[in-house]
Amino acid sequence: MIRCEICGSFFKTAQGLAGHKRFRHGTNRLADEMGTALNSRELHRKILNHLSEKLADRMAETILEKHGEEIWEAYLDELSQQGIDLRLLGRYPKIKAIIVAAGESNLLLPLTQDKPECLLEIGEKTILSRELEVLRACGIRDIVVVRGYRGDKIRYPTIRYYENRDYQTTGILGSLFHAKGEMDDEFIFCYSDILHTKEVLELLLQDHSDISLIVDTDWEKHYKQRRQHPVSEAELVSVEGDRITRIGRNIISPGEAHGEFIGLAKFRKDGARALKDIHEWAILDYKGRTFHTSPSVDKAYFTDLIQELIDQGYPVRHIDINGGWAEIDTVEDFDRVSRQLHSILKIN
Repeated sequence: MIRCEICGSFFKTAQGLAGHKRFRHGTNRLADEMGTALNSRELHRKILNHLSEKLADRMAETILEKHGEEIWEAYLDELSQQGIDLRLLGRYPKIKAIIVAAGESNLLLPLTQDKPECLLEIGEKTILSRELEVLRACGIRDIVVVRGYRGDKIRYPTIRYYENRDYQTTGILGSLFHAKGEMDDEFIFCYSDILHTKEVLELLLQDHSDISLIVDTDWEKHYKQRRQHPVSEAELVSVEGDRITRIGRNIISPGEAHGEFIGLAKFRKDGARALKDIHEWAILDYKGRTFHTSPSVDKAYFTDLIQELIDQGYPVRHIDINGGWAEIDTVEDFDRVSRQLHSILKIN
């Protein structure tokens, strides 16, 4: 037994004695230090405040010791319901996003007569603002946008911009490589005319392949009664195991397709280096001739370069989803997605 030298009380443990002194005699020491009578109203208030702080600290320690993980998870869940997901903040600190928003989008006229398609509003938010929200909800704040048609209209703060002034004569691949200097490390590539849920992006971020593409295996439902955007325009994918073997427009029959590339991809550092190296090589080797499904490298689709990577033996992985996204390529698409936004993005 251990005796308190102040009041003579006995305690079994040193910890018990320390607690007794802190709560029993701490106030007396405070009174002595102040040199004021204990019946002073001001002193009583200060004593109670002192005890409240100590008691609150001890209660917090006890709760965290016994229920810490549950408390933390409940806190994270509450924040997540308010659109703030702290679980993801800092998880992908080196990843940036490159969004290509340079195309003229004639199939969306007259909606795009004075603005790029990414600024079309669906559900009172622009397509681009929805993409930015999803990226930031996943902790990605280093964001690059390649502008072209009506590019001066795209003016979101805290974003770096690159200009493709030749957007009328170059394809999406050419637009992407206006941001070549941003590809020295891991990055997300995204079309500017798609919407998708946060869960779709999270699946991509969790993959550790050098190059990975999101592929919708339930793609055919998007083409039912879709007259302005035929299946021949779909960037279909065939696979072997977890690898893509062929990708592109009008090169795979619907019956052979595993799914459709949605316009969302991730490159780790080695994958980004391969992408840049093969692009430089293709510019020289394919000069003056067709490049896969396109008349030239300058006019090429993004998927043309992916196919070249595959042909040269570089592994490209497919990450499969079943819905949870939409493409806005035509006026018909705009009307349909506007009507079905909540079901497409699973908004309650």
